[in-house]
Amino acid sequence: MTKKASKAFWRTYLTFKPMKTLALRFSILIIAATFFASLAAAQNKKWEPKRTWVFMVCLVEWKDSETWAPFPQANRKDIVLRETLKKRGVPANQIVYLQDEAATTAVVERQFAEFLKKPAPGDWIFVYFEGHGHKDQADGTPYLITYDVNERNKGWKFGSVPDAIEANFRGSHAIIALDNCYSGAMADAVKAKPRKVSYGVLTSSLASEVSTGNWTFTESLISAFKGEPYVDLDRDGSVTFAELGKNSEQDMLFGEEQMATIVFTGNFDDQTVIGPAAKATGTRVGERVEAKSMQAWYKGFVVDSKPGQQKIRYYGYQESDDEWVPDSRIRIPKPTQFAKGTKVEVEWQGKWWPAKVLNLNGGSHLITYDGYGKEWDEWVTSKRIRNLK
Repeated sequence: MTKKASKAFWRTYLTFKPMKTLALRFSILIIAATFFASLAAAQNKKWEPKRTWVFMVCLVEWKDSETWAPFPQANRKDIVLRETLKKRGVPANQIVYLQDEAATTAVVERQFAEFLKKPAPGDWIFVYFEGHGHKDQADGTPYLITYDVNERNKGWKFGSVPDAIEANFRGSHAIIALDNCYSGAMADAVKAKPRKVSYGVLTSSLASEVSTGNWTFTESLISAFKGEPYVDLDRDGSVTFAELGKNSEQDMLFGEEQMATIVFTGNFDDQTVIGPAAKATGTRVGERVEAKSMQAWYKGFVVDSKPGQQKIRYYGYQESDDEWVPDSRIRIPKPTQFAKGTKVEVEWQGKWWPAKVLNLNGGSHLITYDGYGKEWDEWVTSKRIRNLK
């Protein structure tokens, strides 16, 4: 409630002629006090780390390494996210972390069910998965790829995650954050049936989209929970879940030509404050740019600023690679785009297939393959598209 709106209420209250009895005026005062108190509470709602329980399943290697290509073990950002949550106040004994060979399907499902029974009413959970995602080619069912996936063991079914939460969790809110291919399908799974729990679904891609092998999405989560100034989009000194979502969407679209999926359901208020944000050093902090370094142009964003120079953090690189770049070597790039209706060829599993562009957003394009049904439509990056030969 703004000061202007508050003054308007009291002006109306004091000048409303029919209100002649003291009892009626007293009743209105009670109603007003209750309303203002509830509004103030809503405006000041904050995430409580000490009442948050975290379940993390993180893989960069799999038993069947021929089918599921491994990622580098060096510079894992899942570990950084875990430590960031600890620093924010999540108790270490409220975090379950399953890594690589420890994250078999049976172990994940069993420990998740046990984990969900521990939080008290009103507590929150944060569920995070990083690795490969897959859709069953027979029926399109999406799975999170656990360590020991094979022909009979398809992995951790997307839909089983909210179903298990509904069956075992006594708390109020669940954050599900996924960094993998087809991760947006989790939003569909959550919305597939009525839920008593309120959900915040934060994922790196759409339900019909593969995901980058970079840590870009996870890094956007880390930045929000750390309170980095460029995530504080309105510069009010705090980061909300809405700002986390918007920053993630912008990072994925600009840096990776992907479309993140951000959904809040039930009573999940996206204006809930995650925590304080450091003060930005200039108006360009958070701006997404290309910077010339070592005779090549790289995508990144401004993390610090001073006259004539900007400090750039590059997508796909470490913070130790941040670099001060003069304004003369910084530009705002235009994405490669193919117009709606354009006949093109699209790369899929190492081969090029004839297709047509249905829609586009930045460098991400929705395409349909010639001779295939709508279920095969997908969003792809410009790097996977070429003009029809």
